[in-house]
Amino acid sequence: MLEEDLTRRKFLEKASLMAAGTVATLKSSAGATALGQGAQEARVPLLPNAKDLASGGRPIKVFCCDLNFITPKGPKVVMTPAMPQDWAYINPGEYFAWHRDLGVNIFFLQGYSYCGYAYYPTKLGPLAPGPGSELFPRLFKLAEKAGMPFCSYFSVGMDLIMSNIRFDWLVPTSRKYVEMGLLAPESPWTDLLCARITEFLRLYPVEWINFDCFNYGKYNSNDFAVQPSPFVKGPFKEIIGRDMPEKASDITPEEGLKYKREIMARQFYRIREAMHKGNPGTKANFNVPFYKPAEPMWVDHPMLNECDQLVSESSNDIVDWLLKIRKPHQRVMTVIVGRPDEKGLCDPNSWRKWYEAGCDFFGYAHGTPPDFRPHPSLRAQVEVLRKAYHEMP
Repeated sequence: MLEEDLTRRKFLEKASLMAAGTVATLKSSAGATALGQGAQEARVPLLPNAKDLASGGRPIKVFCCDLNFITPKGPKVVMTPAMPQDWAYINPGEYFAWHRDLGVNIFFLQGYSYCGYAYYPTKLGPLAPGPGSELFPRLFKLAEKAGMPFCSYFSVGMDLIMSNIRFDWLVPTSRKYVEMGLLAPESPWTDLLCARITEFLRLYPVEWINFDCFNYGKYNSNDFAVQPSPFVKGPFKEIIGRDMPEKASDITPEEGLKYKREIMARQFYRIREAMHKGNPGTKANFNVPFYKPAEPMWVDHPMLNECDQLVSESSNDIVDWLLKIRKPHQRVMTVIVGRPDEKGLCDPNSWRKWYEAGCDFFGYAHGTPPDFRPHPSLRAQVEVLRKAYHEMP
């Protein structure tokens, strides 16, 4: 496990309403989401204040058997990055049916794994081997046939292949905090990432993309000191108004905060532009994660104000904060299975509280290849989530 808890964090909006073969899609942040074909008739009545909630009273319900990681066989339950071959031979029909029957109303799959390889025939990076390079197209077709909307995934700050062959694209000193380091927004990495996003959306115009690892230097970007480097030199002069010093200690905390906020805003707008080039209708959320409410790095940041959905893979007080500050167009998603710890994060038994607060839901778990299904250590939580998803509208 990494120093700052490397797990997957994620997201969305837009689910379909299915009845008698018809599909109604979500048109606004307060609009109705939908029941997937695997969902049972809802047993929880629509909330009387539904129109005032971020979810419109009909939450997005997402779960994925996460292909970014695996839980290896062995006596100790651990999580490790997935190698390209680990999930390349999944049966798409079986994978789709399992998630649909769980009760999701939007399907999720990575376009590019955070490990650095794609599940579709990209021209801009490595592919999962064999049938793995066609996994996304095949699942996308199954979702289309079922009338189910789709959310995909790209990691903004991490690509384990690129970070190990393009050392000069890494934020200096970031390997002190994250073993593989974080890719620098100012480096050519952002050009490649944006090209991949546009390529992907032209092939697969999904409703949503979750952008994970939206960080600078470390997961808690607030605490990271900006490091002088060749790709920082130009932006530093533009943003701060003086030449980049030779030593990080000569950059004041105020300058560092101003620089990081502006650089991440620029990357946010680059990503949004790349999405528009690929498919103007696709929406997005960005997973930071947050460490506490109202962090200086993120208060009134363009990403926080303008993204389509706010996501918390964090503590309850952060979910409350996001619900409080959301703009009228924004939904709020909480991760309910995936990160259980001593602080009670991701407690699936808390679903009713967050449903009544107007949240959308996301859950994830890791399997042991070749079985994608959740490891036994998480199956009890997944069953709680299954029942909750079938109860919710």
